[in-house]
Amino acid sequence: MRGKGLIVLAALLVAGAYRPVAAVPGDASPRALALGQAYTALARGPEAVFWNPANLALASSRKFSWDLLGAGLCLVAENNSFSVATYNAHFTAANEKVSPNGSPYYISLVEKKKLLADIPAAGLRVNGDIEPTLAAGLPLNGGVAFAIGDVRSAIAVGFTSGVESEIPKDMLELFFFGNEFAEDRLAAGKSEGYDVSDWNGSGWAVGTLNVAAARPAMPVRLAPYLSEFTIGSTLKFSLGTYGEIVESGGTGLVARVGGAEADAWLIAQYARMGFGVGLDVGIAGRSKSRKTTFSFSALNLLDTFSWRRGARQDSIFLATNQLRLSRFLDADSRSIEEVFDHPDFDGDGDPDFTKQISQKPFSRSLPAMLRLGMAYQAKPQLTVVGNWDQAFSSKFGMRTRPRLAGGVEYWLAAWLPTRIGLSLGGRSSSSAVGFAFGPFVLSSMQIRFLETSLAMRGGLLPGIAKGTAVSVMFFRLSLG
Repeated sequence: MRGKGLIVLAALLVAGAYRPVAAVPGDASPRALALGQAYTALARGPEAVFWNPANLALASSRKFSWDLLGAGLCLVAENNSFSVATYNAHFTAANEKVSPNGSPYYISLVEKKKLLADIPAAGLRVNGDIEPTLAAGLPLNGGVAFAIGDVRSAIAVGFTSGVESEIPKDMLELFFFGNEFAEDRLAAGKSEGYDVSDWNGSGWAVGTLNVAAARPAMPVRLAPYLSEFTIGSTLKFSLGTYGEIVESGGTGLVARVGGAEADAWLIAQYARMGFGVGLDVGIAGRSKSRKTTFSFSALNLLDTFSWRRGARQDSIFLATNQLRLSRFLDADSRSIEEVFDHPDFDGDGDPDFTKQISQKPFSRSLPAMLRLGMAYQAKPQLTVVGNWDQAFSSKFGMRTRPRLAGGVEYWLAAWLPTRIGLSLGGRSSSSAVGFAFGPFVLSSMQIRFLETSLAMRGGLLPGIAKGTAVSVMFFRLSLG
């Protein structure tokens, strides 16, 4: 049957399956995550390409830096309804309750009602992201920075992937309580049916090749107040795969004594490969005392992303009348043809649940966003940072709600930095902690081990957080 691949894709999106942080590849390093991603003013060397290319030309950014060897990973999993504590208490071995018929992990009727009440009316939203960091000469989510005269340049490769999905709340009600007849629901003041037709979701994997350049450019009017002022830009070439649910609808599910009625449909589109070009620009500067750094960037500016190779749009649907359990159990009418009266579009003798609408290429660009960061070095071992982010579209894991973030980095020793961060707004609020071992300097090489951060997403404390983000750089060897 045609479109089976799309059905699998849609099932993954709407089921909320976790796939291994957003639309800016390279911005989930352990140091950045531990500081609440208040990292725009701190990023130096190849990292600056992903945050603000103007940082490359700051005096504190090395003239040559190469992420030669390294391995790390950032994983994010979160939802909008259940805290980690709630999940553990009900859906893991911590739930030692046994049902009257002896089944483990028993959840009482009262507890089910509380769980359902925690889900917003819009439904259960699940997000997952993965961002690997690998370097063996040619870095992934890293690069090389170098100087050509007064111009500081860098070439960096980025990669990010993720899934976000939204499941109708009534689907969870069916899961917890089973279906009620329409007459009983109306008597209880509810709608007669279940809204199981409002789905949303997307999935992506995007890689970028970034070529950046920056240089000092001190305006005369700012010279009395600043010791440095730089400008920079990045030309970005993108390649990726993408799928999304464009639209969904239907009357849902209505259970009657004579049988159930079901009607749900969605329109999904995907492409095996897309190509894009974008531009990032930024400015940065330092105060006369050199203790304060500011950094402002506009990312994915003038970005265009065309999804062409393998592009298609399909309608996926489910409709039936007088659906009863006996139709599945009756040996004479157990085939799918006897249960659903769907048409056979492709002529293979089986009912179809999907129909191709078109194979037109489509456009879905990375969200443009602004970043403003500040860093203040209060003491040689203490730095305080702040950040403001504003995205302009809600795609690729981004949200248009502005995000404010702050963090503190304190060096207990020359080889032991500790970090703490807090962010509010954006996709979700979070708190984070982190540490690292290094850098250990050997001639022109720097080695770091177990650079680690842990963030609580969707809540500021472990007990109420609704997700977790972990970023670990197992080791990193840099030249320069």
